[in-house]
Amino acid sequence: MVTRITAPADGLPPLRDTPASVAEVAGILARGHGPVAVDTERASSFRLDDRAFLIQLRRAGSGTVLIDPETVPRETRGLATVMNGLPWVLHAAHTDLPCLVSLGWRPAKLHDTQIAGKLLGLGQVGLAGMLEEMLGVTVAKDHGRDDWSRRPLGTDLLTYAALDVELLLDLHDEARRRLDEAGRAGWYRQECSAVLATAAHPVAVPGWRELKGVGALTSPRSLALVQRLWYVRTVAAVGADRPPATVLATSDIIAVASHPTRARETLAAVLARPGRGRGRPDRRLTVFGTSLEEALHRAVDDALGEDPAFLPVPFRSRGTAVPDHRTWREEYPLAAEISDGFRACAEDVAGDLGIGVDTLIVMKTLRSAAWTCATGAREVLLRDARLRDPDVAPDPVGVLEDFVTSVLDQRGLRPWQCGLLAPGFVATVADAVGGDPGAGLD
Repeated sequence: MVTRITAPADGLPPLRDTPASVAEVAGILARGHGPVAVDTERASSFRLDDRAFLIQLRRAGSGTVLIDPETVPRETRGLATVMNGLPWVLHAAHTDLPCLVSLGWRPAKLHDTQIAGKLLGLGQVGLAGMLEEMLGVTVAKDHGRDDWSRRPLGTDLLTYAALDVELLLDLHDEARRRLDEAGRAGWYRQECSAVLATAAHPVAVPGWRELKGVGALTSPRSLALVQRLWYVRTVAAVGADRPPATVLATSDIIAVASHPTRARETLAAVLARPGRGRGRPDRRLTVFGTSLEEALHRAVDDALGEDPAFLPVPFRSRGTAVPDHRTWREEYPLAAEISDGFRACAEDVAGDLGIGVDTLIVMKTLRSAAWTCATGAREVLLRDARLRDPDVAPDPVGVLEDFVTSVLDQRGLRPWQCGLLAPGFVATVADAVGGDPGAGLD
């Protein structure tokens, strides 16, 4: 039987949105014990970035606390002296950590119930799905996309937010129990440590080289156009505190930059597009005292007139880039063979464990590893043959084991993943480069 929870068991706590009320939180948390459940509500669909507009905390013995960090940022930052000494429990921590790190907060130890759900092979690893499957309760999840930057926050929103941490500690305890039973607690610790190492960075507006589609541009003049248009867009977005994509869509930036000789005409067509919203730049915005439209036209003119010596350089030359994997079967058959073998191996291992393949290795990483193995395995074997002591028997499999494990490690796979995948991956590479990869190399 599933129980539906519609309100916090101890009642809805007050929103702490004054310096005095936030200052009390340190003492409230100090009276508690164990880890602290943490969640945030953000508004990146409505504001410039992914900063927190509400923080929810819950600790055994302390109860639930709701904090408005946007209204009282200094006092919220001051809570780092308490929060940074505690272990945290979050769900999908990679989405919350940046806005918390931006406030100077960082957990002494991280627990992530979503990671636990993935390692346990649960079908639904969203918070609502895991609460239902593991604790037999459901909570409303219908306000996640609301504008949390608007004030005042209604009782329905605050209730929704409080319920996000109401049972998070109980969920963590049950998930850890199951992980221990499954012998996967070590995997869980490695995954949580990896998330803390990679996601604990402050919120930032993506740079121009991070825009979707810019990697396909190889002309320095095109890159200059992206850089200039991105800068104008960012300045306007910061000034208006709104998402950059609502100022000028990234797809429009790439469209203008793709063909420099037609850049002015393409920009004019973008600006003349009928309607409002994400599809068309907002003419009401200004950039350094000039209209957005004028600033964008000037950006294009400046990029087209830039001295070639000062143009941005492409990410990398075509000669060193990994080709589109869709061309491998015809143009790079060895890479295709190894990639297929890696995928089959990963699917077999994941199937035996009852977890998703992406929990073991994501496809982008798998293909990158396959390409490196396809282009480097024979060279590694030849080098070993040349440098090996003549009195030492050849060990091509051992050489490939070291090589493949190094390739996986360089791509950020954790030891538990490498240990499960390396044997099959090594066999795949050995088969692909020759039934006996050491034959004929001495």
